[in-house]
Amino acid sequence: MAEDADTTDKTEDPTQKRLDEAHERGDVVKSQEVTTWFIIAGGTLVLASFAGTMGQGLVATMRGLLANSYKISMDGQALPSLFQHLGLELIVSLAVPFLLLMLAALAGNMVQHKLVWSTESLMPKFSKISPMAGLQRMFSKQALANFLKGLAKLIVMGSVLTMMMMPERDRMEGLI
Repeated sequence: MAEDADTTDKTEDPTQKRLDEAHERGDVVKSQEVTTWFIIAGGTLVLASFAGTMGQGLVATMRGLLANSYKISMDGQALPSLFQHLGLELIVSLAVPFLLLMLAALAGNMVQHKLVWSTESLMPKFSKISPMAGLQRMFSKQALANFLKGLAKLIVMGSVLTMMMMPERDRMEGLI
């Protein structure tokens, strides 16, 4: 009679041992939306805090590059040096904001569960390599819901960006 019982209906909570084993495997409950909103909030704070200084640094670099473009040598030695200089300027300007965004993503995960460091979840599972199962996953209700959520986020962020850029549209024509 016990064999006829549905094993998917769990009537008791998992033991602490099972929870710890699942955590060691990297099998934790996590909402991607929480992490996404932490990143969006962090990105907003980063832009509000660093946009002016980042923009000034990049504008100064580009202004110097364009003003002295006739002096730039295009031989085999000078061009890699120029790209190295520009890359370094870009890294210096963007390092702190990117670091803060990574910390926001980490905080979004840490709010939900303690730190997980497991290579088991990175290993490929050959049982999941099925074209039919992949197609069913791609065209499921869950995938449609995720697509609609992503589209809504894109529309909201695009609208906010458009509202922020509209007052500056007259100045932007000079950039082209």
